[in-house]
Order: sequence, then structure tokens, then C-alpha cells
Amino acid sequence: MTNIKGIGKGITKKQGLTPKQANFLKVLQGFIHQNGYSPSYEEMKQMNGMKSKSNVHEYIKNLEKRGYLTYEKYCNRTIMVK
Repeated sequence: MTNIKGIGKGITKKQGLTPKQANFLKVLQGFIHQNGYSPSYEEMKQMNGMKSKSNVHEYIKNLEKRGYLTYEKYCNRTIMVK
């Protein structure tokens, strides 16, 4: 998994995330910060060392449920970290 220094320092276990979820969120936040748009599921899969895009989808859904991010359904690259 990619780890970007200085991004997402406030994300902790205290907020109810597993270490993998917290790192996923940090990587996502870093990509958005650097590029101005969210990565594709394929890019998120590669950046986080995952084996399938369904794992990415599961992480996105869980993080949305917990209020860490939002996105527009049926639209590409619309993920926003809160």
C-alpha cells in the first residue's frame, strides 16, 4: 500500500477505522490532493495493493456509510473525502 506523508494525519483508530481503511483513505485523499480529481477503481486497486475492484467498491461503500466520503452514483471520479 502507498503511504503519503502529511496527508490524513487526523485519521485514527479512535474514529472507528481499521488500519487498512485508514491507509486507504489517506491514499485516496493524497491522490485527490495531488491531481484535483479522484482515482478510478483500477487506480485505487493498484495504489492499495488490492487484488480486485470489488474490494475497492467494498471499502468505498463502508467509508461512505461511516461518513468519511461522498460520491455521485453512476458518475466517474466524483469521490470526495470529507
